[in-house]
Amino acid sequence: TPARAHSPRPCLFLRPRIPAGPFAAMAAMKGEKVRLAFERLHYTVPVKGSTPKALLQDIKGEVTSGHVLAILGPSGAGKTTLLNMLTLQQSGGTPTGFINVNGEPLTPALYDRTCAYVEQTDTLWASLTVREHLAYATSLFRPELDESAQRAAVDDMARAVGLEDFMDTRAGNEITRGLSSGNKRRLSVALALVKQPNILFLDEPTSGVDSASAVRMMSFLQTVAATQNVAVVCTIHQPPASVFAGFDNTMVLSMGRVAYFGKAKKMGAYLAKVGFPPPVDTNPAEFILDLVNKDFTPLAGVRRVLDAWAATDGSAFGCEREDVDGKRLSEVETHSETSFGKQLAVLTDRSFLVARREPLAYLVRLVANFSATLFFGIIYVETREKVQGQINPRTFFLMFCVGIPMQFILVSNYIYHYQWLSLKKEVKDGMYHPVPAAVASWVVQAPMMFVLALSSLLPMYVIGDLAWSSFGIVLVLYALTFWSFEGLAQMLSTFSNVIIGLFGFLNLYFAAFLFCGMFVDPEDVVWPIRTFCYFMPLGWTLQSYMYALMHDMPDHEGTVACTPGDALPTGGVCTDQGFYCYSSEDPTGAVCYGKDGDTILESLSVQFTIFEAKGHYARNIALIVAFGALTRIGYVAAIYVLTKMYGGQAPGAPGDDVAVAMGDDEDDSFNSSRSSETNPGMPHSKSGADIKLSVAEIEAFDAAVDAKDGTGVEFAFKNICYSIAGKKKDEPDAAVLRDVSGSVREGEILAIVGPSGAGKTILLDTLTFNKGPGAPSGEISLNGKKMTRSDFAKDAIYVPREDNLWPTMSPRQHVEFAFKMYRSDLVTKAARDKEVDELLSVTGLTSCADTKAGGFLFKGLSGGQRRRLSLAVALVKQPSLIVLDEPTSGLDSAAAAAILTLLARVARSRRAAVICTIHQPSALVFAGFHKVLVLSGGRVAYCGPRKEMAAHFESVGAALSHDANPAEAVLDLVSKDTTSEAQVTAVLDGWETSERRQKVASEASGKHAAYQSLPPRTVTAGGASSVAHVFARQARLALVDPLQYVGRVFVIPQLVAFFGLVYLASRKNDQKQVPFRLFYLWWVLALPACMSITTLIGTNRDTFSVVYELRAGMYKIFSYVMSGGLVQIPALFVLSLVINLAAFAVGNWPWDNFITFVVQFAITLWVYDSMAQLMAVSFKSPVIGMLAFLGYWSSSIVFCGLVFKATDVVWPFRLFYYVLPLKWTFNASGYDVYMPSKAFKGASICDAGADVTLSSGAVVACPAGGFYCDGAATSFGCWGATGEQVLNTLSLSYESLGTDDDRGFDIGILLLMGFVLKLAYVAMLWRAVAASDEPRKIKQ
Repeated sequence: TPARAHSPRPCLFLRPRIPAGPFAAMAAMKGEKVRLAFERLHYTVPVKGSTPKALLQDIKGEVTSGHVLAILGPSGAGKTTLLNMLTLQQSGGTPTGFINVNGEPLTPALYDRTCAYVEQTDTLWASLTVREHLAYATSLFRPELDESAQRAAVDDMARAVGLEDFMDTRAGNEITRGLSSGNKRRLSVALALVKQPNILFLDEPTSGVDSASAVRMMSFLQTVAATQNVAVVCTIHQPPASVFAGFDNTMVLSMGRVAYFGKAKKMGAYLAKVGFPPPVDTNPAEFILDLVNKDFTPLAGVRRVLDAWAATDGSAFGCEREDVDGKRLSEVETHSETSFGKQLAVLTDRSFLVARREPLAYLVRLVANFSATLFFGIIYVETREKVQGQINPRTFFLMFCVGIPMQFILVSNYIYHYQWLSLKKEVKDGMYHPVPAAVASWVVQAPMMFVLALSSLLPMYVIGDLAWSSFGIVLVLYALTFWSFEGLAQMLSTFSNVIIGLFGFLNLYFAAFLFCGMFVDPEDVVWPIRTFCYFMPLGWTLQSYMYALMHDMPDHEGTVACTPGDALPTGGVCTDQGFYCYSSEDPTGAVCYGKDGDTILESLSVQFTIFEAKGHYARNIALIVAFGALTRIGYVAAIYVLTKMYGGQAPGAPGDDVAVAMGDDEDDSFNSSRSSETNPGMPHSKSGADIKLSVAEIEAFDAAVDAKDGTGVEFAFKNICYSIAGKKKDEPDAAVLRDVSGSVREGEILAIVGPSGAGKTILLDTLTFNKGPGAPSGEISLNGKKMTRSDFAKDAIYVPREDNLWPTMSPRQHVEFAFKMYRSDLVTKAARDKEVDELLSVTGLTSCADTKAGGFLFKGLSGGQRRRLSLAVALVKQPSLIVLDEPTSGLDSAAAAAILTLLARVARSRRAAVICTIHQPSALVFAGFHKVLVLSGGRVAYCGPRKEMAAHFESVGAALSHDANPAEAVLDLVSKDTTSEAQVTAVLDGWETSERRQKVASEASGKHAAYQSLPPRTVTAGGASSVAHVFARQARLALVDPLQYVGRVFVIPQLVAFFGLVYLASRKNDQKQVPFRLFYLWWVLALPACMSITTLIGTNRDTFSVVYELRAGMYKIFSYVMSGGLVQIPALFVLSLVINLAAFAVGNWPWDNFITFVVQFAITLWVYDSMAQLMAVSFKSPVIGMLAFLGYWSSSIVFCGLVFKATDVVWPFRLFYYVLPLKWTFNASGYDVYMPSKAFKGASICDAGADVTLSSGAVVACPAGGFYCDGAATSFGCWGATGEQVLNTLSLSYESLGTDDDRGFDIGILLLMGFVLKLAYVAMLWRAVAASDEPRKIKQ
């Protein structure tokens, strides 16, 4: 069994010195001695149509308490997969092997007691401060501490991780500002340490921080390991020498196999032993990462290193051994468990705090609910009149007031999802049980549902002139319905992808609407679909809700009493109801419901079968509560399964068949990249040595520069300042940058370095004319001439930190497209393909050239590969100036060195100037820079040649350490966290008075380059060629991107067919089914329009790439919009065709007007797609864009003419009736569906005024409508015998319908709407592209 399996023995290491201060308290909390040992670890993933693929193979290692094991490896080596295995996380594959802690298997239960995991992505509560995070964690992990001891523990932990100055700063997220990424990492580590774990796992703990902070972080972890007797396991991407020195043990992975495991300091000796000796004064970590990186090293060479380790027994190299393990941790007493009541109290307090601070939780919905019902109250203000013609509109008014606010619960689904990510992490780490967390959220939900209900009902009652006697029961019904759907949103929030949860809720919301009893008769719905009619709670709500509102309503005018069976003076016979109606507006008396509320409900039940003249309060409330309780049970089950069962998976015992073929995938997911292993003839990417310029090439460049042909490149910036206005009126502006100057010439690389918060990114945004939160000033010039935003787009390129890639395109497709747009001089495909292959090779993308970039819907390239691809696309332009933000972020040392070597080659061979920010430069990377600009606190500490940097700092009394990486040494020097604020100030003041500063200021003027012109560059594609290339790309994307058209082509016809099954009875041409056919038509028109929200999501995602490409001068807005339209219009016609084939076939609609129906429906979809595109580019947040689009769509279905008359709506709200599209579509489509229809059963044609003999023998006058319904129980529900008569009758209640053929006019209005929205989209896109901040020149 795994418990008895032999495991490697631990290594003994010297313990680091335990410092005083906050760590002294930690030293007193040492835990039990721990040894985490793992061996024979394999991880395989299924591959469709092929054999399983191994992402890990035969991994063996260990770490003991008091020590740090660092797992290194290039991108795609398997680091994250190994960490997921060690932390028992399931990732879609099959883990096997042995993971033991002190000799016993690591199970989910043991993990919960003894381990903590700091993931690469921080899962913090955005609205909580550092102090609150630590306080709640301490309360839950350390219940034995009293209040004062807990406060002291919080302060100690904050000081230990360097967060004492940020105690009252909120974590923040992409919407609200908060902690920096580095401080978020520190807080995540602190929260894990509050647990006092025996084993601490960390995924990339130094990502997002500068090298000085990385050194501090690793030093801190090493100290924690020693003081708390913790075993620490972490993955590291690109460790500088100073960080590597803090490792005890190191494991190096490549291609899912071990290349080295043992003492970090002995790694060089091992490599020399197996024939790969590192050069003198080389960082061993960088050397071995170069050695095993298959993107830059021939695969045969990588395999030699891996095979050398496989020939050993797998024991740690260079470590002494001991045979004694600690006690079994399952038998060791841990700190006292937190009781259920204590957990519930703490979590409830936190939930209330989050609810108060997070505006999207309740405040936004409260405002939205109030605004929605106020809006409906205004547009339905005529329903205050107690007349027959307002009964049907009032019914829809009351229905919308409860149904539409439920739509805003979609926001809750979004909020709950991101809270779920934090909750899942905390539950897995044993902070609390999932049940009290769920109950705590429900405690908050209950009162808030009544508050939300109150905000919705007040406008409805006041404006609608409703009976206040019903307010109490309506409030209860409303709040409970909200509560039940809130539970549904919370349950669906546990999906791994937030989009799936959002669409899941949206679809169930539609189902609730559809099956509420107002749009379909449950008796007409086939089983098992009919189940929805009784399962969804909105129907039960409406039954009691409508009764409560109608029962006490005053009597309505317009009815005349009569004796059933008697002939009426208006024609026809008195029905069993005993009343009839007549008015000049309705001479047929078709709109006749009754005098009192109960009678009206009975009449309405003919069409809305859920209505009754009874409330059924007890039964319906019980059913609503049962639905809400069921969803909450589902939520608890989901979080329990995902955290306690699926969230923790101990590996199975290895068998004899685990040695499956290794995959060469580029990340820890499985993708479809072409690999060198499966394609032996495919060349590997070029290494830094391959790319480096030869002596002859360098001499040629120098000769070209010295030729003085009147061309050259010199980019300069002078006295750059940046200030952000104070938030309060009397608050001074914050100076982010102060008098920053510098210059860079062709062939040079200027590196901007500095600690976190130094102003590097703000400076880069200023130099690239990106609009930021403040006001820039200063001078920017290119060859002595003032540079503008348009100049930058023409002559420069910016590679931002965020990758702007197309998810469904591969690196090869990205680069090929860039060559088509930027290099029109390459006229033949062969020449272009050669350049493409060369660029893919030098950027390390050969092995993943055909892998999709990936996105939030599916995995693809790794983070490092995405960075390299972004750089490759930029280099195709051959610009005079290249600006890069963190080009080596997320890259291993081999890739980082190769990229810097490539930049140096490009700078010289293509006569370009290069500027980049850098966070953690290794010594090798730093040596590749020509110039360095050092920032700290927005001020310059040094600017000039790299080789003169040390001399400058020595001249101001701050000599750099000679035995350290110069970059790390200077970052330590200018960081107040590692030195002191006074010393940093002295260094900055030293620059202000130095001679070097004056020289830099002179160079930054750029006057000596004023007469140079830029070297000639290649010509970009233009005109028809540009449109053709962009069209080809957009057409290809449309065929493979599920968010554009393909997904809708497959999904929407099925939804329409499903609705057709719901309305299957409407295939019959009889009187009862006339309104239900109308409702089916309504859903066919409305549902596909709403699904344009997928266009919004896709366009919002793509807009970042489009804006980047437009700003980079890849093509013009005209080319993009024109090509997009050429793809969009035929695609929407195809979508309209397949949707309506399903609708006409299932609904039994007449095919006479099928073509015109398809045309006007396609144009309607174009209008909604254009609005979706407008919302996508108008709002950066897709959630806000979705809410805005849903508001537009909801308004469209309300103002379509189905639920009220335009003449009843006050101005200016009546304008919505004419400017929203569905009214015009509804008119044209109603004509297409009803006019050609055959005779409708249940009605007979007659001449108005002529005598008609009924089946009872009575002789009556034919009504004015020219038809009658013999034997009808009520006057309501007799629509007509022909399609024209039916449309005439329907138009009395539904104003947008009519018998006049206005389809041409309707289509013209729709086309006008689409063009207006498309122009607005172009304008907003142009605004996003043109948004820039050109620094204002300061008057001297």
